[in-house]
Amino acid sequence: MTGNIATIITKLNKACDDMDFVSARVLIETNLVKLSEGKYYRLLNTNGQVLLKHILANSKNSQKGSNPLTRAELLIINRVNEYCTNFDIPMLKRTLKTSLELMQREEITPLLNSDAKIILHDMGALLGVNQLQ
Repeated sequence: MTGNIATIITKLNKACDDMDFVSARVLIETNLVKLSEGKYYRLLNTNGQVLLKHILANSKNSQKGSNPLTRAELLIINRVNEYCTNFDIPMLKRTLKTSLELMQREEITPLLNSDAKIILHDMGALLGVNQLQ
């Protein structure tokens, strides 16, 4: 599928316009290095740019070796957010007692609301304050 970059960009833009994201993804993955350059990135349409950003972010996460959060872990994070919003400290402590390792992971910080970030930071439960050995 490699070839002239202009034809690749044309095919990619057409696939994105036709909502054929499977073939667009294949085109992006086979020409990832070229398409991520600024001069070629600007030639992509909006859907192509978003798809390229998504593929690049996904490849960075897979290179780190980090496991995606499971549904159970997302529910725990949701409960922590709820307890912090309601200022239910006893339930928050019970939840943290069983899932402190989850709170130490880097990828949960964007999922926490502002109340949870403040309370967990003050409690020392976030990664930046007390790291697990």
